Amino acid sequence: MNLRQIEVFRAVMLAGSISGAALALHVSQPAVSRLIRYLEVKLRVVLFDRTGGRLHPTPEARALMREIENAYHSIDRVRACAEQLHHGVADRLRIVTNLSTALELVPRAIAGLKASMPKLHVSVEIATHAQITDQLLSGGCDIGVVAFVQTGHPALSAQLIGEGDVLCAMAATHPLASHKRVTLEALAQHDIISFGAETAHGKMIAKVLGERSRPFTPTVEVRYAYVACSVAASGYGVAVVDDLTACLFPSPNLVVRPLSKPVRYQAYALSSTERPLSAAGREMVKLLGLHWAAARGGRPTKQLS
Repeated sequence: MNLRQIEVFRAVMLAGSISGAALALHVSQPAVSRLIRYLEVKLRVVLFDRTGGRLHPTPEARALMREIENAYHSIDRVRACAEQLHHGVADRLRIVTNLSTALELVPRAIAGLKASMPKLHVSVEIATHAQITDQLLSGGCDIGVVAFVQTGHPALSAQLIGEGDVLCAMAATHPLASHKRVTLEALAQHDIISFGAETAHGKMIAKVLGERSRPFTPTVEVRYAYVACSVAASGYGVAVVDDLTACLFPSPNLVVRPLSKPVRYQAYALSSTERPLSAAGREMVKLLGLHWAAARGGRPTKQLS
C-alpha cells in the first residue's frame, strides 16, 4: 500500500461511508470506491461488507486499521520530538539528587525550567551518592545533584553548582546552643550523629573530628542530614550538616551554630561523559547555579567541567 491508498482507506474507516470519505478528502465518490475495490483485489481480502448503503469493516479491515493507526501515532511522536528539538527541548529530563539539594534548590530550578519549557517531562528521585553514580553510569538518569562528594570518576562530568558552610545543629536546650561559634574542642565533648564512615558526608565529619584527640564513636547513625536535624531537634546530640538542610529545617527547636574553624563543602551537577546533556539538561545546571547564588545573595558560581 502506498501513502495515498492508506489515506483513502483510513478516511473510509473513520467516516463509515464512501461519501463521507470523499467529502473529507475533497475527491469524488467514484474515485474512493474504485481505490477501495482495487485494494481488495490487490490484497485478496474483503475489506468491507456493503449492506444498506453503508460499509461495514471486516475483521481484516479492522486489523489493517490498527496497524495504520499505530503508524500514525509513531509519526505524530516523531513530529512532536522534531518540534521540541527545533525549540531546543528534549522531551524528558531525569534528575536524581541528594535529599539536601532536593529540599529547595532542585525544586526552584525545576520551576524555572518548566516556565521556559512547559512541555518538558521532569522526574526527580532521592538517592545516595553511590546510587546516583550507578544510575548515571547505567543511563538511568540524566543529571545527578550531589553535595559532600569528591568528584573525579572518569566516566562522569562534574559541574560545580556552588559552595556552602558546614554547620552544627542542636536542640535549643543543648549546652552548645549558648555558643556563638562551636570549637572542635567543645564539639568533642558531645555526642555527634553519624552518617556512616563509608559515606561522603561521614568522611567529611571524620576528617573534621580527626583534628581532636577524643575518639569519634557515634551511637546514632542516619543516612540523610534532614533526619540528623530531626534527631538533634528532638533532644539528642549534635548534627554536623550542610547549611542548605540546617537552614530549611522547619522546627523552631533546632538551633544552628557555625564552626569556629569554617569548613566548606561543594555541590555538583554530575552527568555521563558518554551522553552529553540536552538543552534542557544544560539549562537545569545553569539554573541550579543561579538559585544557589541567589540564596546566598551572591553571584553565580563559575561552572567547571
